[in-house]
Amino acid sequence: MGEPVSAVAAFAAGLLSFFSPCVLPLVPIYLGYMAGTASSNANRAGKLHLVIHAAFFVLGFGIIFVLLGAAAGLLGGLLGRILPILVRIGGLILVVLGLHMCELVKIPFLNMDKHLDLGHPGKGYWASLLVGIIFAAGWTPCIGPVLASILMLAANSQTLQSGALLLGVYSLGLGLPFVATGALFNLALPLIKKMGRWTRVFSIVGGSLLIIMGLLLATGLFTQISNWVNSLAA
Repeated sequence: MGEPVSAVAAFAAGLLSFFSPCVLPLVPIYLGYMAGTASSNANRAGKLHLVIHAAFFVLGFGIIFVLLGAAAGLLGGLLGRILPILVRIGGLILVVLGLHMCELVKIPFLNMDKHLDLGHPGKGYWASLLVGIIFAAGWTPCIGPVLASILMLAANSQTLQSGALLLGVYSLGLGLPFVATGALFNLALPLIKKMGRWTRVFSIVGGSLLIIMGLLLATGLFTQISNWVNSLAA
């Protein structure tokens, strides 16, 4: 598997997950919570305070996703010869998940997510780390289609290290916009509210890319493209 192509795909998938309908609208709420204030008063929190909280939050879900990636890579290595067949089947599943994101088919359980009752704002950065860990579990059904595509690439890498690396890059794509929003909270908040109107467009774009990736995996073209890119870089 060509790591450069897969890494770019993983980072792009992380960005798409950030702009998903169940993540983007909640960013101001999470940042307000992690700053230890109500979101309407988040401008009173120091920028450094917000950024560190956001970084711990990203670290929390990053740990879970990296562990998932490592497990997928390890499993891919154990499956050996039958993995190409499973990847092709997985590619077809990704096409269906992409159709779901484009709202052309409905898969009810993928529309469910477990919202965390934040309760009273946490005082320490470790609280943000814990929220990030819970975020990874609670919102996985919603970002599942995109996440599944990167886990498929992680399994196809057939190594624990490559699988962990891919999900680390995915977490980076999802986490960097979050940290940047914390650093520029006052400027970013109005923009996020405006972008919230376009979440369906983001979902359709993400679904379309997922369909393309699924077709590439199902036909074996993804591996051919990756090998071609590697030959150019060699």
